[in-house]
Amino acid sequence: MVVCVEPEAGYFFRINSEPKWREPVFLKQSENTFLQHDSYLECGGPLDLDEYIILEALREKGVIGRVNDNLVGNILAALEKAYSVSPSDRDMICAVLRTV
Repeated sequence: MVVCVEPEAGYFFRINSEPKWREPVFLKQSENTFLQHDSYLECGGPLDLDEYIILEALREKGVIGRVNDNLVGNILAALEKAYSVSPSDRDMICAVLRTV
């Protein structure tokens, strides 16, 4: 499962069930009801998914949920620590998240 963090560039962060990946942000299931259990958003580097894959996923299942807006501060803080995210990617993602 992924979360779109920069729609123009097509950047996504992966959701994982364990915090073993770079710069994890805790996603409490009760505040993110599309999740089946507590999870973590991997903020260490955006995925650049193929447009076809995205369109097929949307066609099959649609948008299944939205990460709670209260987590934007935590995601921004994780991005500031993410050495593997380029400054230009960080700026683009942060600009989008600050509009939430």
